[in-house]
Order: sequence, then structure tokens, then C-alpha cells
Amino acid sequence: MSGLGDILPRRLDWKLLTFALLLTAIGIWMVSSTHPDLVGKQLAAMVLGLLFAGLLFAVDYRILLQYSPGIYGATLILLLYLPIFGRKVAGARSWIKVGERFSIQPSELGRLSLALLLAWILESDDRAFLRQRTIVALSLATLAPIVLILLQPDLGVALTYLPFVAVALFFGGLKGKVWAALILGGLLAAGGSWFFLKEYQKKRILTFLDPSLESRGAGYQVRQARIAIGSGGIVGQRFQKGTLRESQSRLGFLPARHTDFIFASLAEEFGFVGVAAVLSLYGLLVSRAFSLARDARDRGGTMLVLLLVINLSVQAVVNIAMNVGLIPTTGITLPFISYGGSSLIATWGMIGLILSVAYRRFVNI
Repeated sequence: MSGLGDILPRRLDWKLLTFALLLTAIGIWMVSSTHPDLVGKQLAAMVLGLLFAGLLFAVDYRILLQYSPGIYGATLILLLYLPIFGRKVAGARSWIKVGERFSIQPSELGRLSLALLLAWILESDDRAFLRQRTIVALSLATLAPIVLILLQPDLGVALTYLPFVAVALFFGGLKGKVWAALILGGLLAAGGSWFFLKEYQKKRILTFLDPSLESRGAGYQVRQARIAIGSGGIVGQRFQKGTLRESQSRLGFLPARHTDFIFASLAEEFGFVGVAAVLSLYGLLVSRAFSLARDARDRGGTMLVLLLVINLSVQAVVNIAMNVGLIPTTGITLPFISYGGSSLIATWGMIGLILSVAYRRFVNI
């Protein structure tokens, strides 16, 4: 019988791991370019993310699915703690301080516990169409953390939870009339939510609907992002000049250039060629994950991979669409690339879980 040392290199999915490592390396480069003072923290987060991914990879995902209700419950306790006792950053109590220099954002890590719970729920209902109680369970499980995150308040992270329930319902199986009712209810809820939005959130939406407001400063971020993207050209300013030429991002004209709008900084420095390379890496990662979901040994593993990879995909698409002005500014970061320790650790946690499913698709593991 082969030892673990022989089995691991052959059965670890190196393709998925390589794509994730390349995207992370690009993220480290971009943080060092846009905000050099923070590159050390991002490197530390990368190391912690790799360790976290290794831990989740080492544990059989079926064990994690079995204990997912408890993991999810612990997440809710942390989210209940935050609105009252959490560390306040940028107007939101979303952080728990760890030591003198670091803080963690439980809402980012909570996406993993939700994915595990939803996959566990779906595993127990393998009929062509989901039972009503399963639909209710999936919806309530997703709604609870969203409400708690909105209390912090952190709309951007709360929005990253919505794809989970949509993916769960779509792949779990839902009748057309139920979809119609959900879509109608979602539209009504979206309209009613206007009265609960903060003023700056309303201003973002109004600016998106009426671009002329940009001239009065409401759309400053998107305007500067568009200028940065357009100035990149085909190969970017860095390649054209061979040096770090002063630019939108380096002069500070582009706000949040290392977080929400790092895609605009990337386009400015590396142009169409760099953007195409990054989008290709995302496409390869998603394609590989779909293949692993197809080959998973059980329904729970398939659903877990689909939940995770589509969540990452939607997050990337929303961030890029926000950068180019196709949707209002939401505060959603670009996976692997944007600065943010908790976000990077959570993203690598997702990769660890996908690798765990891929590794155990063989029946003798």
C-alpha cells in the first residue's frame, strides 16, 4: 500500500493550486505597487491562508459536512458579538482584534461555514426538486448571517452571501413557479431596501443611474477608475516606460486603489494584456473547479465545490463590473488580488476545501 508521501503528490490537484498561487502572487505584486507599506501584512495573510488551506485539505470534507451545523452556529455567535463589541473600522464593527497588529473579520470566514452547511442540507435531499422544508432551511441559513452582517453594518460582505442560496436552489432543483415567486419577492425586497440604505449607499445608486452626478463629485471613485483603466492601453504604463511612472493610482487620485479598485490599478499598470492574463487565470481556475465538482465522489462534495467556486466567480465579476462602472460601487473586493487579510485567508480556505473534495474523489481515500 502506498504511503501518504507517495499518494499526496499524485492526487493533489496541482492545476487548481497553481492557478490560485499565480493569482495570489499577482495580488502581492499589486499591493506592493499600490500601497508598499501593507505588503508585509498581505504576505503574512498569504502564509496564514496557505496554512488554513492545508488544514482544511488534511481534514476529510465529509467530517466537516457532518459537523457543519456546529461550525455554522459558532459563526453566528461571532457575528452576534460584532455589532456590540467588534472593533470599528471605516464605520463598521466588523473586526475582532488579535494582538497588537492584526485583526480578523469573521464575516469573511463565515462564508466557509455557510457553504458547508448548505452542502450538508443539499446532500440529504437528492430528489429532482427540493422539498419545501429544504428550501426554507437553505433560505433561513443564508438569511441569518446576512442580517447580522448588515447590523455591523457591512453591505459589501453581506452581498457576497447571496450567491450561496442562489446556487444551492439552482443546483438543488427548484420548480419554475417557485423561481418566479422568489424573483418577485427579491425585486420587492430590493425596492423596499431603499428606505434602509445609508445616504452614501443611496448616492452610489443614484450616481450609477444618473452619470451626470459625477461632475458634482458623487461618482469620483468610478470616474477615476475609468481614467486609470483607459490609461493602461494595450500593454500598460509600466511596460511602456520600463519604470514606475506617476499615474492615477500612484499619485493617489484613485481611492481604494489597493482594495476595491485594485483591478483599475492592474489595468493601468499592465494594460489589456495584463487584464487578459488575470481573467484567463480566473477562467482556468473556475473551469478546473467545475471539473472537480463533476468528478466528486458524492452529492455533498459536488455541491460544496459548486457553492464555493461560483461564490468566488460572482465576487470577481461584481468587483470588475464595479470598476468599469457597469454596476454601483458595492465595496466587494477582488478574490486573491485585493488587499485584505481576512479575505485572502477565507479565499484560500475555499481552495483548501475544493482540494479536499478533489483529493478524496478516489474511493480508497
